[in-house]
Amino acid sequence: MNLTAQGLTVKLLLPIIIFVGLLVPLSAEAEKPRQLDWEHLVPIGGPIDDPTRELTADQAVELEMIASIRARRKLGMISDVDEDAEWGVELEAGFKKQGLDVEALMARYMEMQVEIRKRNRQIVPTLNGQLIRMPGYVLPLEFEGESIEEFLLVPFIGACIHVPAPPQNQMVYVQLNQSFAMKDLYEPVWITGRMKTEAVDKSLKVIDGDIKVSAGYVLDGIKIEPYTE
Repeated sequence: MNLTAQGLTVKLLLPIIIFVGLLVPLSAEAEKPRQLDWEHLVPIGGPIDDPTRELTADQAVELEMIASIRARRKLGMISDVDEDAEWGVELEAGFKKQGLDVEALMARYMEMQVEIRKRNRQIVPTLNGQLIRMPGYVLPLEFEGESIEEFLLVPFIGACIHVPAPPQNQMVYVQLNQSFAMKDLYEPVWITGRMKTEAVDKSLKVIDGDIKVSAGYVLDGIKIEPYTE
């Protein structure tokens, strides 16, 4: 009687053991990192009204110049009699001769810039907590030594140093769980880690001082590899 009971217990436990065994690879599969590209860090939005699309290439450049000159005049960087200010007046006169409404174009252009700045700060909330793998270029926050544990991951070479910083949602602040021996500035890598959707402000050391940069994402890096296609 006892043997029969024990046999029954074993028969009942076997399916449970098998079931638990099946759960292990499923759990591991659930933690497989999601591969991201930089466009995945930008929320999907509708088209932006861009007045320059209705202009020729030269007119588009001139509209941007008019906007820049007006901004500098407003900030007091140039006076109304400055050479650049007078050039701006000439550009606006040229638009009017071509039958273009400068003020209407400028209003739309400024609205476009406001919308671009707004979207540049937006992040994708659903990425929070996800295990991800993505490529990018390593930009160390400090340039002393070769071993680093924190850096900015950026989408292109020259970001923040040779060219303006990328938008906030196109920079990732990476904290490694172990140091990484960097070979070259802007070394391309694959980084795997846990993503956080939070903005952080950092100070980046450059040759002529420090600059402030803002990243829209934080990545707790658990694995870093040289970039390969």
